Amino acid sequence: MTLGNIRNLISVSLASTLAAALVACDDEQRDGAGGSTPLTADAFFLPTDEPDNTSAPTIELDASGGMHAIYPAYAGGDAFYAYCGPDCGGSDEVEVVRLETDGTVANAMIALDDQDRPHVLLSSFANVYYASCDGDCTDPAAWTVSDILKHDNQREVTGEAFALDPQGRPRFMMHTYVAYLGIGQGAPETHYVTCDADCHDPTQWTAHLVAEQIWQSTHLRFDAQGRAHVATVATVVGTDGAANEDVGAYVLCESDCEDGERWIGNPLAPAFSSLLDVVDIRPAIALALTKAGAPRITMLGKDEAGVRNVTYLACDTDCDTAAWTGTYLSSGDDIGPGVDLALDADDHPRFVYTFDYNIGIAHCDADACEHADSPWTLDGVEFGGEMPPDEIFLWPNCNVGAWFLHSPSLALDATGHPRVGYQARDISGGWSNPDPTMPDCAAGTDMTWSRVAVMDAL
Repeated sequence: MTLGNIRNLISVSLASTLAAALVACDDEQRDGAGGSTPLTADAFFLPTDEPDNTSAPTIELDASGGMHAIYPAYAGGDAFYAYCGPDCGGSDEVEVVRLETDGTVANAMIALDDQDRPHVLLSSFANVYYASCDGDCTDPAAWTVSDILKHDNQREVTGEAFALDPQGRPRFMMHTYVAYLGIGQGAPETHYVTCDADCHDPTQWTAHLVAEQIWQSTHLRFDAQGRAHVATVATVVGTDGAANEDVGAYVLCESDCEDGERWIGNPLAPAFSSLLDVVDIRPAIALALTKAGAPRITMLGKDEAGVRNVTYLACDTDCDTAAWTGTYLSSGDDIGPGVDLALDADDHPRFVYTFDYNIGIAHCDADACEHADSPWTLDGVEFGGEMPPDEIFLWPNCNVGAWFLHSPSLALDATGHPRVGYQARDISGGWSNPDPTMPDCAAGTDMTWSRVAVMDAL
């Protein structure tokens, strides 16, 4: 199937309400003043078996509140699975296992089955790996990692595009590799990739063409009835000479999902991305399902003037064809990479996003949170300026460092306590030239680590 042009409208913008709230929260934490008490967050770096730079983690919680995380090595191959118990309070309590790959892992995804066992999908620039464990998942010997698909840089898996269906069978969405600036771009396609048994055998995986479009940053989830729900950013071909446009969309497949005609899509709003920021902002969209299987979506969007925003959208019935209701929750150039969404036990939405390279969490406890007057509240998860600055500089004449936080992942335990994972990037620079015999400082990343915050209930 192919998504058409944008046809649904979202409600009146809230301008920068949440953005202003995050600035106010930052000032409150710095000054120790203000009318409300900031949430307590114990933040720490996620470990590796040996010192290594890592990228943003993805986090899931099991039924007891134990935290399972997956995060790639920043370069050179491999990813790390980490587990920390329900009362996790620091990196010393985290047990970590290295999962080996050939080539840098561009995307690491995790899903828990009905026995709370982790299943992992790792997408590198040439291969896709499936990993699972049998027994104690904190023991490296319990893991099996299999190269299930070789695509030689022709395909990629982006977003949280990996999930288990109600029978515990792994599925993921894969699309044509998105070429930089469109140079040498391959034919646009998206595949639904399935395995029903013996999934460490590459021959048991089958790719089914479901769209002659690129659906990237996909978030795949199954409801209790086995229906596949997708939030994605689809590249829509422009008409009458117009440029192609990335569009946030919702897609539903109720059954027989190997047949592309069974996927019914609904474009929602223009999506934002940028390769000009300090950290590249890739298209970002997140999906959560209510207990009744109704979709809720948060995405990085843009308005008619191209101004970036965070958009929240909701729909209860006929969501593959009917109009959705939504609102801009924040807008402005300080919105950064990544967004994630979760629902609490009462189906109230909570989402995390990046603002001025700090991490914020927003929540709404109303019956309807998708309207312009819905009461949203924002708290700070962690502010880069509050972290102790790194004092090790790798490059000549660089003498100023700062932490840039971005690309958050969110999970809630049964009582609504958030666990937030994100990437902490130490960027150094300098405005003077104390050693004239050396070249001027070129600002850049000195190190990057996966980080997690364990928070109070909202």
